[in-house]
Amino acid sequence: MNVTAGPPMKEVALKGILTVALALAAGAARAETTLCTPINSLPTSITTQGIYCLNSDFALNLGAGAAISIETNNVVIDLNGHKIGNLAAGTGTFANGIYGFQRQNVTIRNGTLRGFRYGIVLLDDPPFTTSQGHLIEDVRFDQNTELGISIHGRGNIVRRNQVVATGGTTVDPNVSGFGIFVGGPGNRVIDNDVVKVTKTGAAVAIGLYFDGSTADGIAVNNRITEADKGIQMVDASVKYRDNVVTHVTLPYTGGTNAGNNH
Repeated sequence: MNVTAGPPMKEVALKGILTVALALAAGAARAETTLCTPINSLPTSITTQGIYCLNSDFALNLGAGAAISIETNNVVIDLNGHKIGNLAAGTGTFANGIYGFQRQNVTIRNGTLRGFRYGIVLLDDPPFTTSQGHLIEDVRFDQNTELGISIHGRGNIVRRNQVVATGGTTVDPNVSGFGIFVGGPGNRVIDNDVVKVTKTGAAVAIGLYFDGSTADGIAVNNRITEADKGIQMVDASVKYRDNVVTHVTLPYTGGTNAGNNH
């Protein structure tokens, strides 16, 4: 029986590596959202459900209002790696980066929001169950003056975000700073980095905060650096595990320790 020798093992391995590399490159090339409604000017309001995206950076000077107001449900905003900046407005700004009230199923991803009072704020009224199903992922929040992310509602996910240099607002002599603020039941905060949160006056600087309405919340694999409090959980049903805090006065307060926190 004749056996035809195959290619050398090194060649097979090399071809396999190249195949994986090409597949990854193809995935990266598809990362930019193009089948979308472009946002060509700011500030703007979104009133029709659908997928929206940025095709360029924006430099704003908003003293109030929001760069993007979401006024309907089922909206995806892909920043496509672009920046919405508001540093020109200074530390006295009241403006928000992206704002929505009692909306459902909003996704915001992949870009930078900087220089706003609140980077992203998706609000609800108590008992915080009208707003739900939001996803905030892969967003950089830089130099927002009071909060990086503020999200209320049920079953929301905040993951893989970077929140840097939050705080310093001058709208009030005593204002707390929050990297991530969460309210409502069943919310998940997963794999985020919060670096340097500051407060004004005699207030408090908190990396990640679950308010008293956040029953059954989960905080997993977050990293908090430079704050008065690392992760504060008012409700004991919030569970936290695999988190790391450094240069924090009170690393963890409240909640239920599910293990491996440092």
